[in-house]
Amino acid sequence: MATDLFRSPARRARRRAVALSAACVVVLAGCAPGPGAAPHGVVPASSAAPASAPASAAAAAPGAAGSGAAGSSSAVATTKVPVYWAGAADGEQRLFREFRDATEGPAAVDPIAAAAALLTTAAPREPGYRTLWSPVDQVGSSTSPDGTITVDLPAEAFRAGLDEQDAHLALQQLAHTVTATASSTGLLPQNAEPEVVVLVDGRAREEVFGSVRLDQPLRPDGNLEAPLWLLDPREGPHPEGTVEISGRALEGVDDVRWAVLDEDGATVAGGSVSTTVRDDGTVGFRTEVELTPGRYGVTVTGRDAEGGTVRDDGAVEVVAR
Repeated sequence: MATDLFRSPARRARRRAVALSAACVVVLAGCAPGPGAAPHGVVPASSAAPASAPASAAAAAPGAAGSGAAGSSSAVATTKVPVYWAGAADGEQRLFREFRDATEGPAAVDPIAAAAALLTTAAPREPGYRTLWSPVDQVGSSTSPDGTITVDLPAEAFRAGLDEQDAHLALQQLAHTVTATASSTGLLPQNAEPEVVVLVDGRAREEVFGSVRLDQPLRPDGNLEAPLWLLDPREGPHPEGTVEISGRALEGVDDVRWAVLDEDGATVAGGSVSTTVRDDGTVGFRTEVELTPGRYGVTVTGRDAEGGTVRDDGAVEVVAR
């Protein structure tokens, strides 16, 4: 019987941290951005957006601005984008990542807009996760050579009356989603420290969620991420031979172990990993495994400060050279 790593992760019980690790490259065809003054680099509603863009071109031009808006047709090349949800871990609210198919949501001209739109319209697979945004059918986005990402959202995306904690978490949900997408699709300059400028119907420095003024760019706060992340391998074809397994854990997570399972759920390799404390206070881990062609599930687990199990899962396809 096939292991549940190859089925919906929402069916796995007793889990505090779940994320699907996968490759994230998506190129979508053009459509018009939302109303109001467009951010720098966004195609205005009266202008024609490109009909399509090859993945290689998007990755080769990180400084080129893009634009996106949901609500018109698109041609999808590859479709996985990272989307972050709010959820509870260790008694605190954290951000949990799922890789989602961009075709689940409204169409957009670039992967950043696609991911931001999914943030508002898609339902998390894991029952304990939630979004703090209201659904909208259009999102605009652009990137600049210094790593600034501008996202233009309709006013109705911002739920009224969120308390201060949830409003902060909502903005971090957006910041993590769009910066992770920009990074994974090659839309950020190398070594850039991305920040996110949020516009509301094309206007800067608006008040949102009833109490928050958008007068400063957002930066992703790593302390809000789930306790354990699997970073590699990313889903997609890997040549047979050595496959790297790596990731990071928040401070206080220890006894990190890994396992590789075949499609029948049998463990083909596994063990513990040594960890290294990084400058940002997180703990990194890395190991390697030799794999023959086939499709595998990858799992990492650890113990948090309270003795509970934290976990992350991914999948990888190994192909013959």
